[in-house]
Amino acid sequence: MAFIQGLGIWGPLVFFLLQVLQAIIAPIPGNLLTIVGGVLFGLWPGFLLSYAGNLVGSVIGFTIVRKAGQPILRKLIKKERFDKWMSMMGSESGTARTKILLILVVTLPFLPSDLMCLMVGLTAISYRAFIPIIIVCRPWGQLAAALLGASSFAMPLWVLIPLVVVVLVVCILAVRFAPQIEQFTLATVQKMLNFFSKEKSA
Repeated sequence: MAFIQGLGIWGPLVFFLLQVLQAIIAPIPGNLLTIVGGVLFGLWPGFLLSYAGNLVGSVIGFTIVRKAGQPILRKLIKKERFDKWMSMMGSESGTARTKILLILVVTLPFLPSDLMCLMVGLTAISYRAFIPIIIVCRPWGQLAAALLGASSFAMPLWVLIPLVVVVLVVCILAVRFAPQIEQFTLATVQKMLNFFSKEKSA
């Protein structure tokens, strides 16, 4: 945070580029970075920088995978995880099933939305379908994170300190139990996916 503040007028640009990179290679939790953006730049500038960087990164990642194919993803993702998400998308890639899955994963919390944006680069889904989905579904978690960061200055310490503790505990638990959380949410997504697929075919 101090590093970005020390960059002066270049700070927003560097923050934007960090959001682009995290959407592609995901070494930094995106929502935590968005909270930092809310603290540094305020609600709307922090949100807009995060949202724009995330969208640009998602499109770049999608394009890279579309051009390079499976080999690049297999270097980044464990085989078991790759196979699991490929089976979720199904053999008829680019259909309504893939679009529904993308919408659910990008919108719901505790699911690898950045990974899904990369994975669908292997499918037949078009830019015309992909870009509107991420534009509509991406911002909500980021808006909440930016609001949390921006409002931290206005909060009294007796509210801020417990809130920070809760956020840290949730983040630690999310990392510690990430496979279990993902599996539970994945099962829920699978049920929703089956339901919507049935509705579509009815």
